[in-house]
Amino acid sequence: MQTADIDNNGTEEVLIGVVKGTRFYPQKARRLFIFKNVNGKIRPMWLGSRLAGSLQNFRCVNHHIRSLEKRGDKWLVAEFKMGQFGPSFIRYLIYDTTEQEAKKQFKR
Repeated sequence: MQTADIDNNGTEEVLIGVVKGTRFYPQKARRLFIFKNVNGKIRPMWLGSRLAGSLQNFRCVNHHIRSLEKRGDKWLVAEFKMGQFGPSFIRYLIYDTTEQEAKKQFKR
């Protein structure tokens, strides 16, 4: 769990990692859920199905979501900004690499 102003509106959102299925992907997996504060009430902003691969970890960096993900036996680190309909892909920091290298990039 982390709080951060990911949509750059001056109010922090809550990002929570959960293990569950979603409507479109019923198989249990690690997902990212994002909630916002609307007039003092917690409301869902995004109840994540997937980002780029199999989510292993996430963190917020400069209003962006940084994800550590696995695809098959390879690893990647991607960055997303908050769009109108959920996280919008910006770039890969590293792709098709080892777990060790991906974790180094993820922590930067």
